[in-house]
Amino acid sequence: MNLDRFPPVGVVIVNWNLRDSLRETLLSFRQVEYPGLRIVVSDNASSDGSQEMVRREFPEVRLLAHERGLGYARAASLALQSVVDETRYIFSTTNDVLVAPDLIRNLVEYAEAHPDAGVVGCKIYFHEPADRLWSAGGFFFLGHPWHYGFMRRDAPRYNRIRECAFVTGCGFLLRSEALRKVGFFDERFVFYSEDADLCLRIREAGWRVVYLPTARMWHKTSTTLAKNRPVQLYYSTRNNLHLLERHPTVGSPLVRGAYLGLVCPAKMALFLAMGRWQNARGIWRGIRDWRLGRFGWYEEHYTG
Repeated sequence: MNLDRFPPVGVVIVNWNLRDSLRETLLSFRQVEYPGLRIVVSDNASSDGSQEMVRREFPEVRLLAHERGLGYARAASLALQSVVDETRYIFSTTNDVLVAPDLIRNLVEYAEAHPDAGVVGCKIYFHEPADRLWSAGGFFFLGHPWHYGFMRRDAPRYNRIRECAFVTGCGFLLRSEALRKVGFFDERFVFYSEDADLCLRIREAGWRVVYLPTARMWHKTSTTLAKNRPVQLYYSTRNNLHLLERHPTVGSPLVRGAYLGLVCPAKMALFLAMGRWQNARGIWRGIRDWRLGRFGWYEEHYTG
């Protein structure tokens, strides 16, 4: 890439009631060595002063202040739509990350040199301990999504560029042209699997999904649903089944059978053995609602 000419890049961040973490993320992006970033915060009706903080402390940031919670997929899609026609690339991320100053430059340099790359993902570390990997690209096994390198110390084998089935939406660079062709996040997912689904749709449209180890960031891990594990398991189970059904390249009938007949029962049995029956119920409800074709919010269907 000719460094005298920087293709326009947007940055999309979804937030809900994580004001202090969002502030740290935005401060991190202020240190990014790339001019003219179009940063958009899509806020899901936060009640902790997040919107006021963005307006007061980050006047350069475009704020989409929603009057009600829309879920991650819809809030992110609205933000993507707001910048897709004025950018060549969009970096989609979350409100609980810190990024290296050369992150965007490295991603864009790779994408510019490889026009067949529709999605370029990052080497993502845990925030603590900072030398442990959270994701070095993604793959499917028995229908379940996994991250290369998860919980392992960084090592030379994670320094190779590779094509992946998906890269995590915790932080990935999207080619705006690809988004204009395939669309944005599927809002039926609400939370979970929407990133893998988008990667697969972009792959099926002819682009590559690539893991780039020189693009580094640190993730504090999700706190949005972390305190409600049964609901988290509901979304991840229901949405993953929908994804497998939608994408035969990763979800053949045999693979779906393995996920339904082996992976889900094993997880439910483990939770029951640990006395965590609510977690097992979350998985069972996710399976049931997938069979019924029932999407949207958990709270639309269950009260407890």
